[in-house]
Amino acid sequence: MTNALMNNLLLADWFTDITRDMDHDQRFVLLIVVIGCVTGIICVLAMFILHTINSMHRRRIEAEMKREMIDRGMSANDIATIIEASAPPEDGTQRWIASWGKRSKSA
Repeated sequence: MTNALMNNLLLADWFTDITRDMDHDQRFVLLIVVIGCVTGIICVLAMFILHTINSMHRRRIEAEMKREMIDRGMSANDIATIIEASAPPEDGTQRWIASWGKRSKSA
């Protein structure tokens, strides 16, 4: 308990040492910049996490659709034709990931 309190006090001392020579206007600007940077980082992380969740959801739906087609007795060629005819991915990352699974026509 006392170690955690001491660490917090040391962090406060460190920040105070850095900002000691600044006047109030400079501290305010520094605070605004730090808040802006932290907000930007949080937004980027949130977008990355949401994009990952969305991709996982789409892949799960696609896998369920393929499983249903197999249960209906469709051939592998029919399933491949239907999957390839689906709408193309809308962003660059999804197009890049989708290109990994495509086979070259010349092979």
